[in-house]
Order: sequence, then structure tokens, then C-alpha cells
Amino acid sequence: MKLKEYIGPKEYYKKLFKVALPLALSELLQSCMSVVDSIMVAGIGMVTAVGNATNIIQLNEGIMWGIISGIATFGAQFYGANQKEKMAKTFGLSIVLMSINAFIWLSAVYLFGERILYFYLKESELLPYSLAYIRIAILALIPQVFNFSCSVMYRSMHNTKMPFIFSVLGSLLNVVLNYIFIYRLNLGVVGAAYGTLIAQLFITVLYAYTLYKERPIFFIPKEMFKLNLNFCLPVFGTMYSVIINETFFSFGLSLFNKAYGLLGVEAMDAVYIANQVFNMFTFAIWGFGAAVSIIIGTKLGEGDVEGAIRDSKYQLGVGFILGLILFISTIGLSDIYLNFFNITKIETYNNAKLILDAYAIKAFLRTFTYLMFSTLKAGGDAKILNLYDAGFMYMIGLPLAFGCVFIGIKNIGILIMICQIEQLVRVLFCLKRYNSHIWARNLTKLVS
Repeated sequence: MKLKEYIGPKEYYKKLFKVALPLALSELLQSCMSVVDSIMVAGIGMVTAVGNATNIIQLNEGIMWGIISGIATFGAQFYGANQKEKMAKTFGLSIVLMSINAFIWLSAVYLFGERILYFYLKESELLPYSLAYIRIAILALIPQVFNFSCSVMYRSMHNTKMPFIFSVLGSLLNVVLNYIFIYRLNLGVVGAAYGTLIAQLFITVLYAYTLYKERPIFFIPKEMFKLNLNFCLPVFGTMYSVIINETFFSFGLSLFNKAYGLLGVEAMDAVYIANQVFNMFTFAIWGFGAAVSIIIGTKLGEGDVEGAIRDSKYQLGVGFILGLILFISTIGLSDIYLNFFNITKIETYNNAKLILDAYAIKAFLRTFTYLMFSTLKAGGDAKILNLYDAGFMYMIGLPLAFGCVFIGIKNIGILIMICQIEQLVRVLFCLKRYNSHIWARNLTKLVS
């Protein structure tokens, strides 16, 4: 292995940061706004109640991100090949699939919401608050169908600035509304849910106005829903693996919460607080991962397979530096962020701090795997992710979590530290698959 193969020219880094920086900043902003929301909810003693409700949102988002990842793969390659009609069909397919997903989860919440929430947390006094929150917050899925579909298509065109700006405006509005609804109108957790819903509706208006005024290349109404088997089957053939992986991965994350919940409400308070803080440090992983898929996908769509392989090596070099920065930042700055939550119980504070130490290791290792996953998905090599991502979670991570609880480990921080063995195994297997270059293929030739 030659070190210089992983160091790119200045032009490459300019292109990468032009795409990645708005995405990363968007993720950072959303994480910051989420932290502010959590601080507000903590002020009325409802951290676990809202956190329990977000298990359902997390399950939905897993499927949603699976759809978006699959759409982004083809959107970027069609853009690289300058196939406008196929980009329009991709946009239409995204709306159809996201609508189906939204309908399923809306039905699940209103028919079985209480049973689902009880599965994760059996503290009966908190369940009514969790249920009241989720029944309103889940309605945000309706505008998100349109918002997320627009966002992924703009990103496929390397236009990451617009989704970033809209995300900033929506997040700021969400925080302002939450403050008004929770503290001024005394609506409690219901107020937090209303803030989320109205913010998403506001973003929908912004996207609708932009599509009407600018008419981007993917917005061709007469082509959007002309979906046939010749188009859909190749797309589904690549996409379904991503959707399955993201679905099982999200359910697995919720099962981790189930395992942690066996240790009690205090342990869950520490987990939810630590998760909010940790999300502020991982914004760069998701932003750069999305940029990797866009850049590599465009290269492959242009037919430049060697260029895609070359750029992917540069991205691993970026991943090492980025992972190291996140590792140091998570450990070094965690105390500062935890103090914002005004944690009164020393045990909760110490547990949250130890959890963040474990998450620092996770951040370093996850940076590599996520960038490699993004590269594999860009070339449509998504089926293997079912094993490497969700598969290792169910074979290694979850058995470790539940096993530690059942053998009597009571410290939530130590439990989560042990579970990071899963991340190490995932890195080793991903490197082998990445180095095979099986992923480097042009998908535009598959779709007629």
C-alpha cells in the first residue's frame, strides 16, 4: 500500500468540500437543534418520554434513508450521464415509495402506537406522554415525503447549498416554535411535536416555490410518474438491499434501546442525553458519506471507473483524518456539552460521560465503514451491506448488549463500551470488500 495513493490533489479536495461542507453543516445544525430540543424537554422532565417515542421515528427513518440512498445512487449516475427524463422518473419514484412508507407508519402509530411504545419502555407513567408526542410528530412524515425527495435530487446534482439553507431555516423555526409551545403556551411534549410538524410544512412551502420558479432538470411533471417495469425493476434490484439493510439496522438500534431500558429510566436518561451530544460530533460522517456517494456515483455514471476508484482512495485518507478528529473531539469536549443539560444526578452524568468515551471509539471506526459503505452504494454493490451493517449488528452487537445485561453488568457505560467490538469487526470486513473493486460499475446501462 502506497501512502500517496490516499492523498489527492487540491482540485479534488475543493470539489469534495464544495459538496460535503453544506451537507455536513446541515447535519451539524440539525444535531444542534435536536440538542436544544432535548434541553427544552429536559426542562420539563420528559427526556425519556420523548426519547421513547423517537424509537418509532427511528424505525421509520431507517426505511426512509434506505429509499433515499437507493434514489441517490441512480440520481447521481443519471446526472453524470445527463439523462434528464430518467432523473424525473427517479424523483417520481422517490415520492411514490416515500408515500407508501409514510402511510404504513401513520397507520402503525394510530392503530398500535401504545403497544409499540410499551415494548421499549414499560414505565406506565411516561407512556401517555410518549403517545401524545408521537401521534402529532408522526404527521410530519406527510410533508417529509416531498421534502426528502427534493433534497436527494438536488444533492444528486451537486447542489447541496439549497437543501442546507432550507434545513437551516426549518431547524431555526422548529426551535423557536418549541420554545413558544413548551414554555409560553405550556403545551409540554405536545408542543415539541407541533414545532416539528410546522417546521416540516414550512420547508415544503420553500421547496414547492423553488420548483415552480426554477424548474430544475429533474422536475418534469409529465415524465415523473411514467414508471414502468423496464425502469423500476433495475432500480429496485439495487435499492431493495439498501432498504432492507437500513430497516433492520434501525430496528436493531431500537433493540439496543430495549436492552438499555432493562437497566431502568436513569440509564435511559444517560443514553438519550449522550446520543444527542454524540450526534453533534458525527455530523461530518454523514455529510462526507453523502458527498462520497454523489461524487463516486457521478464518476461511474460518466463511465470513468478508474477515476472513481482513484477518488475513493482519496476519501479513505480523508476518513482517517476525520475519524481521528472526531475521536479527540468526542472525548475532549463532552464535558462542556453535558453541562448544558443541567444534569442533577451525578450517576446520570458519569454514565453519560462514559457512554461518550465509548462513542469516541465508535466515531473513529464508523467513519471508515460509512465512507466505504457510501462508496459501495454509489456503484450499486448494496447487497453485501445486509451482512456487513445490519448483519453484524444482529450477530455481534445485540447479543453482546443483551448478554451483558443478563449476566449482571449494571453500568450502562461499560455495557456500551463492550458493544463496540461490533464496529471493529465491521471495519475489517469492509476493507476487504472495498479493495476488491466489485462496486465500481456503471448502473445507467442497466435501466432502459
